[in-house]
Amino acid sequence: MNKAAGSLANAAFVTGLALGLSGCVKNLPPSITTPTSENAELVEGPPAEHIVTPFDAALSCVKGKISKDLTFSVGVIADNTGKEQYADGGSGKFISQGAGDMVQSSLFTAGLTVVNRRDPNIILAESNWGLRPIGEQISSDFFITGSITSLDFIPGGGGRVEVAGIGPRYRQARILIGLDLALTAAHSGKIVANAAVQKQLYAEEMGFSTNRFLGDSLLAVDLGAMEREAVHLALRQTLSFATLSLLSQVMPKAAVSDCASRITTNSLLTAPTELIAYAGDGTELSAAKAAAQKAREAGPPPPPAQAGNQTAPANAQAPAPAAGAPAGKTPPEARKLANAATSHAARAIAAADSVLQAKNKVDATAAANKAAQYMTLAIQALQDAASKGLTGAEGDAAATIVENAIRATEAAHAYIAKSDLPEGPAQVAPTPSQPAQPAPLNPARQDDKKLGGSN
Repeated sequence: MNKAAGSLANAAFVTGLALGLSGCVKNLPPSITTPTSENAELVEGPPAEHIVTPFDAALSCVKGKISKDLTFSVGVIADNTGKEQYADGGSGKFISQGAGDMVQSSLFTAGLTVVNRRDPNIILAESNWGLRPIGEQISSDFFITGSITSLDFIPGGGGRVEVAGIGPRYRQARILIGLDLALTAAHSGKIVANAAVQKQLYAEEMGFSTNRFLGDSLLAVDLGAMEREAVHLALRQTLSFATLSLLSQVMPKAAVSDCASRITTNSLLTAPTELIAYAGDGTELSAAKAAAQKAREAGPPPPPAQAGNQTAPANAQAPAPAAGAPAGKTPPEARKLANAATSHAARAIAAADSVLQAKNKVDATAAANKAAQYMTLAIQALQDAASKGLTGAEGDAAATIVENAIRATEAAHAYIAKSDLPEGPAQVAPTPSQPAQPAPLNPARQDDKKLGGSN
């Protein structure tokens, strides 16, 4: 009877296993069951959603409590933990490199006026091209900088108990993230607020296992589950709290008390109390507002010089548009000449910028001479355009670009004179008495009407 019962149990087990496998086969992922000549059906997971932290309600409360006339920006917030992993499936750095963008999002949540200092390349490029004066940019009254300073893996512990090969297991571990942020008043360079914040990430694993013989067959069962906070979501929460802490230190205590009470988390029970304890009195906000008003009354600063902060050469000046030109629409011939001037000027600026990339003086001098040639052509074209009736906004724009080309060219020559670049290889061909100039642009050509044309 015992042998018969064992055989029956084995048969039942095999039958159940077969049924389970058949059910799994029906639910295999499309990437496995779809023929190689067809597109597999894409699997849809959870929907995309806005990221919300427990401090967003408190940050939203700040809106209206700090004047919109004050501007904020975010500088470098570096990952200084030095933690990287490339073995065992690691893909590089443990910590997100987008901490600065997370802080910028927190400032937006707080309803503040934020200016872009995360990537100024477009602003600088447009300024170098003369399309937009850099002085028209809104200045920043406060900026946030800092770094992620620590990432510690705290050893955990656990246990396992088995009786007759059956029993549960459990273990836990923790990760500690720390960061330091500072809020600086741009008008004075003074650090007006500082926040040093850390957070522990908790991870646990539990399971159950058994190894039993069913007759002559070994049945092994291992069930388990693991939970851990998302590392980068925890980092975002910590950065949000640190940003709220910085703002609280320059806000009046009454406003801080109102906002601190809206923190919707139980993991930082002392957070509202800490924010209120370190609240400011609003004097830093008032000082920044007064400094900004004083700067506006003084007018915009003079535009900076091009590379090397050099001034334009004394003997090279962009001609002003014709003062006595009649008001109205710019004549077509003058417009074509203005387009040629801006095209030459843009090439001069590009050639001058390439001097900084030269590896020796020979290459640097060649680039600087090329910039000078294009600069000369730009001045000539602008002079001809002015004589043909170029005036108004179009004339000012063309003159600005040519002036930038003059500054860039002079700065390139000054850079070569002061640099310690190696001389480089001797030139094979003798230097001509007069550098060959590129053929002047024909204003009638359609491809030269735009800045930086097709050639």
